[in-house]
Amino acid sequence: MKKLTHLLVFATLLACNKDPEPEKGETPKKIYFTGITESNDVGIIAKRDTTDWRFNDTWVEQEAKLFPTAGEASCTQAHNHNIFDFPNPNKGLIKLNITKLQATQVQIRLVDKEFKVILSRDSIPNGINIFDLTASAPKDTLRLYYKFIDGSCVYKGHGDILVNE
Repeated sequence: MKKLTHLLVFATLLACNKDPEPEKGETPKKIYFTGITESNDVGIIAKRDTTDWRFNDTWVEQEAKLFPTAGEASCTQAHNHNIFDFPNPNKGLIKLNITKLQATQVQIRLVDKEFKVILSRDSIPNGINIFDLTASAPKDTLRLYYKFIDGSCVYKGHGDILVNE
């Protein structure tokens, strides 16, 4: 009987220490960076991650806090915007190819897995934008969050970038 009591106490302690599953609609505690869209030195895609480099992300609070917001609404209409990184993976030399309308403002935030901001820009022009992070970027998967702002209408997304040796 004493062994059964000890077993029940042990099982109760384990159950009490378990992290609860998030409720529906609750913000997850950890955001995982999984998969990259692989591309070569000239931007030809070899393998696509279907969650990367799109314009319809739904961000949790931790992601949204990376950017200032003021009266923005998510856009649903068609657009002529595009963004991608190449090559991916890379050695810390980030090349972003951006296509946008002239009046569209582009903001970016590059973060590590702990959400430490590595690169922050609030005005990115059309074309290829090069950021040399070879000395400062960790050798890991990073996430580039971006917003394309057309007046009060916002397209937002992310792309994962692998920085390796």
